[in-house]
Amino acid sequence: MKRRESRIVQALPDAQLESVVHTAARRVGRALGWCLIIASPLAVIVGLVVLRPTAPSDAPRPEQQATAGGPQGWAEMYVRSWLSANRDDSAGLEAFYPAGMKSTRAVGTQIPVDTSTLSVVSPRPGAWSVLVAANVLVQQSDGRHRARLACAVVSLVGSAGGYVAAALPAPVACPRTLPAVDLDYPESAELNGPIGQSVHGFLVAYLAGRGELSRYIAPGTNIGAIAPPLYAEVQLLELRTHEQFEPGQAARPLDGTEVHATARAWGYDALGQVTTIDYALTLVARAGRWEVSRIDPAPLLAGVPATPPAGE
Repeated sequence: MKRRESRIVQALPDAQLESVVHTAARRVGRALGWCLIIASPLAVIVGLVVLRPTAPSDAPRPEQQATAGGPQGWAEMYVRSWLSANRDDSAGLEAFYPAGMKSTRAVGTQIPVDTSTLSVVSPRPGAWSVLVAANVLVQQSDGRHRARLACAVVSLVGSAGGYVAAALPAPVACPRTLPAVDLDYPESAELNGPIGQSVHGFLVAYLAGRGELSRYIAPGTNIGAIAPPLYAEVQLLELRTHEQFEPGQAARPLDGTEVHATARAWGYDALGQVTTIDYALTLVARAGRWEVSRIDPAPLLAGVPATPPAGE
């Protein structure tokens, strides 16, 4: 090809060669120009498709759970004011519900102790339905107060910048309590046995601040004593284990052996009042003794594997 072009160039005079070159250049430029004109709209369309921002897969939808900074806190304060209102004090209810309410309750006959949000949904933009549970002390006919769990739905309108109640709270049934679960600690352990002594010593050091906690926890365990101490004394009432031991085996465990235990104890405060407490613990054997390696986040349940199967 190069030889053929060379022969053509040599056969043409300089003037004709220049004319041919200019003509070819004009044709190439014209072709490129048309290509750009044709391609430009297509490039714009392709660019819009490729660069178009994709809608996030977790875009808010109606009846979606509210995020942090939502109306939960406002709804809880509204319920507390509504429960606290009496004929002598509206409890600042107008701050949440400008329409107000005149209560006829006597002072102190209904006292909210604590509130908690159970669910938050948005049935439509700018509207919120909040389910609030409250622990309430209600005065009885004998003058004593009895604790009662109450639930109410609160309807709010607004956003993070402000909220207003659309109506007074509506009492509803609270979620039901499920049947009691069975724990997977079938073996009873002696309270004064090697495991019981370690568990009791740990609880006394951990809750009452008596004794060296490091004596009862495994090296590297990130457990610190509660300060100030919650109780003046701790009494171990019941101890059960997931693992079964032969007689005397727990007194001479092999290093690294683990045992899962659940303990029930009484905690005595400075006034001698008692609080019953439960702990799920994992202990590991080291140098012939049992040491607490962790406070389990939840006890083992019967019929549920202690550890999830591989791959899950």
